[in-house]
Amino acid sequence: MTVFAEYAPWYDLLYRDKDYAAETAFVEARLRDHGATSGRLLDLGCGTGLHALAFARDGWTVAGIDLSHEMIASAKARAEQAGLSIPFRQGDAREAGPERGFDAVVSLFHVASYQTSRDALAAMFRTAHAALKPGGVFFFDYWYGGAVLAQGVETRVKVIEQKPLRLTRIAQSDHDEQAATVTVNYTLFCEDTDRATIRRVEEAHHLRYWFPFEIDAALEASGFRPAVHAAWLTQDAPHTKSWAAYAVARKSGTP
Repeated sequence: MTVFAEYAPWYDLLYRDKDYAAETAFVEARLRDHGATSGRLLDLGCGTGLHALAFARDGWTVAGIDLSHEMIASAKARAEQAGLSIPFRQGDAREAGPERGFDAVVSLFHVASYQTSRDALAAMFRTAHAALKPGGVFFFDYWYGGAVLAQGVETRVKVIEQKPLRLTRIAQSDHDEQAATVTVNYTLFCEDTDRATIRRVEEAHHLRYWFPFEIDAALEASGFRPAVHAAWLTQDAPHTKSWAAYAVARKSGTP
């Protein structure tokens, strides 16, 4: 059972305020900046498929991989409902599969930070490298260490209501500065107000924050050219006001 097994049925409701279309448009603009204008795109760590569907609607030929069986089931159902042919499969981002010859690989919503060791991060990068054609572009986001250290962790509460459902999430975080990791302990209270039922779900998500120099070293060791780093949804350098950053790297070689 993956870390998202209990979390998966509530995932889309919890992030219904996330603007997947705007994020996809931003990523596409950065891919174009690096020469990837269209073609085949692999979504590595695709979750329930909302980014993948947005890329497909924009004309990309998309495939998706995620570790969670539950997430992949949701992604397949969503693609079928939308009338889109997207091959989603369950798989580990750290293990290269049969995917080859892609123009772009994207890995969004901090999949890189779920890799909590340098070896795991490098393995994920090797998967992306194997999937890309020479000169292909790799875009991924991550937790930026400078912001995590500057801001520290805090308890956060989020309440989402979509009648008859009400979802309350409490996120309590433990910071291990020596290991550069944050364990986010989620407690979800999932209520059905019509049936007067409530379900409690608990999951611990273990993530690592990274610094650009660490990422660049792993990328170059995996056959990528040095990356461009920026704060999420901007083209500004990563900074202490935002945990979210992204990197864009190109596979060595010519198309």
